Amino acid sequence: MATRRKKHPRTFTPGHRKGLDRAAEHFLRECYRQKKPARGKDFARSLDLTPEYVSSLAARILGETLHQFLRKKQVEYAARLLRRTPLSIEEIAARSAFGTRSAMHRWFVQVYGVGPAAFREGRK
Repeated sequence: MATRRKKHPRTFTPGHRKGLDRAAEHFLRECYRQKKPARGKDFARSLDLTPEYVSSLAARILGETLHQFLRKKQVEYAARLLRRTPLSIEEIAARSAFGTRSAMHRWFVQVYGVGPAAFREGRK
């Protein structure tokens, strides 16, 4: 009778994270261009994978949920727009694929500890 080999947990390299980063950047650029909210299920669909699989993969590679990962990337982009442009906060929320000003505000406070308006004022 044949013996089964033990399954070893998959080891992820920095290359895996880089690949996920690149895919997320590409997906978010499309969301920014179309001014549509960035959703994990749409990201998974863009990779031709199930949302459950991409979420589990993101958690193992990144150590955070796919939702958190995408939102942090959006906050970074919104922060760049706040620093470099005179656009209104509503316009930046739309351009950074948050959908609403309140969604952007909530995530900004989580990441930077201040809202977008205070962030912009603090950078002057």
